[in-house]
Amino acid sequence: MLRQYRRVRFLPAIFVACCFALFAPHVVAQQPQRSSTPGTAAASGTPAAESGNLGREEQIELARRQGKAETAVLDWVLANSGPLTGDARLTEMRIVFAITPAEGWWDKAGGNKLAWHDAPDGNVHLRIFVADARDGRLLPGLTVHAALIDANGNQQSVPVDFGWYPLINAYGANVPIDTDSRYTLRVTVDPLPPEHRSFFAGDRFGHPAIVEFLPVEIAQEAVSQLPLATATAYFKEAELLKPCNAALSAAITALWTESISGIEKPDGDYFVGYAIDYSVGGSIGRVKNLIKFSGKEDVHLEVVPRDSRSGRIIPGLKVQASLTAADGKHYEAGELPFVWHPWLNRYEHGIRVPRKGLYRLHVHFEAPGYRRWGQQSERFASASDVEFENVSLKPEKD
Repeated sequence: MLRQYRRVRFLPAIFVACCFALFAPHVVAQQPQRSSTPGTAAASGTPAAESGNLGREEQIELARRQGKAETAVLDWVLANSGPLTGDARLTEMRIVFAITPAEGWWDKAGGNKLAWHDAPDGNVHLRIFVADARDGRLLPGLTVHAALIDANGNQQSVPVDFGWYPLINAYGANVPIDTDSRYTLRVTVDPLPPEHRSFFAGDRFGHPAIVEFLPVEIAQEAVSQLPLATATAYFKEAELLKPCNAALSAAITALWTESISGIEKPDGDYFVGYAIDYSVGGSIGRVKNLIKFSGKEDVHLEVVPRDSRSGRIIPGLKVQASLTAADGKHYEAGELPFVWHPWLNRYEHGIRVPRKGLYRLHVHFEAPGYRRWGQQSERFASASDVEFENVSLKPEKD
């Protein structure tokens, strides 16, 4: 495995990224533990957690556990992807690539169906992984650019979009290789947009990163003889994703513990969880216990959609949410952006409601539009519509 890269340029930036995992193939993923403290709202007969305050050291530990598990998975992928790999350790990012045989994929076909596309001939498959160098969690939702430069200096742009893969997600694409040659891979990662950064993340990942790896010999015939990366990964999910599952479950449980209301429901291929709290400043971050709930105050809504089979958080969705009061009036949150946090990434937004009381929360998102790589990734054909009854927005006790 290549562990060198020729030239790196990196300019300062912001914080964090995503991880999660699986309990076993064809087995429903482990769900987060409920708090033993009674909460103020419930769904499906399970109590939500009461509010609390998560300390900085607790946040660091939650992120560290997720990152350690995610790093172990990424290292396994590198060690089992054949000889065409590279690993660049930058100040704020770890950028990794693997070149393996061309892959088939599923994508949306309408009518709650997915269409299968066979791997094209004369192609190899390029995957690029971007992780937070601080804690090891992957960073989905970035804009990544790649180019292959052959021994004669000819440059080929590669459209590496985010995709869903067995075991671990990546930015990837099938790449036509017309000539066997020594190729140099250049990867550019655009700054993370401000709307996707937690207020507490500062400016991490706020500048572009560029890395150029040492050349590798790409021979189409030799690459085609390697095992399919998606199949190899799928059969290791049960073993490798247990620590990821446990780490993310702990983080989601902590989110509920510091919220006034929170729960998770199954919905087909999805688990859909939420947490809600009083807030100041909308989506820039929760600040608890600074206001009393009277008049038109913001509440802060966080949504965590996960794969019901593997338990991984599903990025790249357009999540919509609304609260309905007892009088039938609706209060829309609009689209919830996916936000990077120091200890748990999630979709979040503020909602302005006029009074305390019980509400019905409705969460909706369409099936993701990105490719599901590999025959085993036939997931997420349908939209999700989930309602949570008796969501309580009441003043906290003094």
